[in-house]
Amino acid sequence: MTFSERRVLHEYPRGAHRWTLLLLTVIATILASYEFQLAPLLSLMLPAIHMTKAAYSLFVAFAVALAMVSAYFGGPLADRYGRVLIIDAGLAAVTALVFANLLISNIATFVLIRTPMAIIGGLMAGAGAALVRDMSPRLSRALAFGLFTIGPVGANFLANFIAGETLPIFHSWQSQMWITGCLAIVLYLPILFFLKDLSPALRLQIFKSEIAALQSEGRLPAASELPSSTRDAFARLIKHSEVWLLVIGVVANLTLYFTITTFGPLMFTEAFHYSPSDAASMNYKFWLANMVVLVLTGIVSDRMGTRKPIAIFGTVLALALLAWWVPRFGTTISRPTMSLAASALGCFLAIGYVPWAAQFSETLEDVSPALQATGWAFFGIVARAWAGISAPLSIKVAASHGWDAWVKVAMVGMMIYIVAMLLTRPHRSVHPVSAAQPQRRATA
Repeated sequence: MTFSERRVLHEYPRGAHRWTLLLLTVIATILASYEFQLAPLLSLMLPAIHMTKAAYSLFVAFAVALAMVSAYFGGPLADRYGRVLIIDAGLAAVTALVFANLLISNIATFVLIRTPMAIIGGLMAGAGAALVRDMSPRLSRALAFGLFTIGPVGANFLANFIAGETLPIFHSWQSQMWITGCLAIVLYLPILFFLKDLSPALRLQIFKSEIAALQSEGRLPAASELPSSTRDAFARLIKHSEVWLLVIGVVANLTLYFTITTFGPLMFTEAFHYSPSDAASMNYKFWLANMVVLVLTGIVSDRMGTRKPIAIFGTVLALALLAWWVPRFGTTISRPTMSLAASALGCFLAIGYVPWAAQFSETLEDVSPALQATGWAFFGIVARAWAGISAPLSIKVAASHGWDAWVKVAMVGMMIYIVAMLLTRPHRSVHPVSAAQPQRRATA
């Protein structure tokens, strides 16, 4: 068999083989986000290339818009040619562009190099999500979403951890590009040689088994439910108020997440006067706690069979912590205290998000099983739109009123989320998974 043929599975992997492939899938999603990380470097990089924070925030909005467009085309490509092919090609191209970042010397070269990276990142987005789903159909829903979210969260942790440990040694943003590029190659090689795709026939077999599970629950869509076009699918979706409540609520709640992703170390540097390495260290503790609790919350939510109360509980805890933290912006907070606060905040945001993801998926099935992908596309559009808008807006608010003012805006978003969740119907997870399993040759 050719190299390509050896990397396609015609029987669903079992036991250790399956978990190895799932681990490689998570590593691939982490790497697909890690290579784009600039947050720990902004306080060094922006002055070096004479780029203002406002200009950078506008570029972030521009890059997000490009990624939205490229993701629109990347999803169908992954369905047609395979998830792993798109991921392998995309990671190879982005790794080369990471090394090209060493050529950045001004705003023009920054835009020239980072723009194609944003486009390629968007193309890979659909493939990564689809591959996680392919490799974990038997996992309970909240746990599966927790594993998927580890991708971007793990990337944030990795970038901030490495910057926190190595900036005191190398002192330059260019050093981080060398580290990122070399580590990307190390992580890419096992993905290239060992990560395998499910054959189209096997993906279809799993899909048919999931349809059979929906049929056993009385939720199989009738032919009349199937949308005739993309416009028809969205029209059917957005007429349901609960979909709007869940999407608008969680996007408002993610305001602080978006801010920490893009400007976290910069916020720690400007508001608390930490060095770039110390700021990165605070950030990586936030992401480490967030990453661990994502999985634990998924397990607890599935075991308890409930979503809404857990999501509200996590958000209330986050609000209580921020009520303590905001008045202390601009003051001196010891590193141990700040590390504890950052870790706790990461935990609380994870508790608030994972049950929402499972509930949203279940709500979409209640609306119509035929609109699952459309529903997540709708969430992705709204989330990316707010991420693009909030980036320049947060810089403007922070410049005029301080970072504490923007965190207060994020707190309002959390309150909106709580109200939205209270207005939704409670959901309990569905446990009759036996019917949802692939048939004998596709079981884990």
